[in-house]
Amino acid sequence: MTEIATQRLILRPVAEADADAVHSAMASDFDVVRHTGTWPWPATPEATRGKCAVGFGTQGGWMVASLDGRIIGMVGMGPDGDFGYMLARAAWGQGFATEMAQALIGHIEDSGSPGALKACVFDDNPASARVLAKLGFSEGPACSGHCAARGGDFPIRTFTLALPRA
Repeated sequence: MTEIATQRLILRPVAEADADAVHSAMASDFDVVRHTGTWPWPATPEATRGKCAVGFGTQGGWMVASLDGRIIGMVGMGPDGDFGYMLARAAWGQGFATEMAQALIGHIEDSGSPGALKACVFDDNPASARVLAKLGFSEGPACSGHCAARGGDFPIRTFTLALPRA
């Protein structure tokens, strides 16, 4: 995957060398990882290195988003179309989640990837649901999903986005 530039951000594939910055900005903050399904708590630098080393999969892949050279977020897609993102708390409320997600979705569409993206949001994260709505995702049925950081199953909202968009 190539580098993607937006008005404010640079997105590039995640690498093992990003682990310390990812850990500092996001993985070490419970208020960030509590909104993800797979990030553990307490997060260790070793766990973060392990996630960065594998690049979160190679088909679609995961990218880090940097602002002025500082990593502030991650966005990506798994091989089955699972789409997700996380953002450093210091960057919340400034439109960065929408900006980085829009950039990756545009790249996926430009590469001719057919099908649909799927995303899940925990009920207690309405800001993320608003991001998905802005991106054109349609809400589906509610269900429950596991949160490693919180150690249990919690209500989630499901979303899909058909590609290419009309």
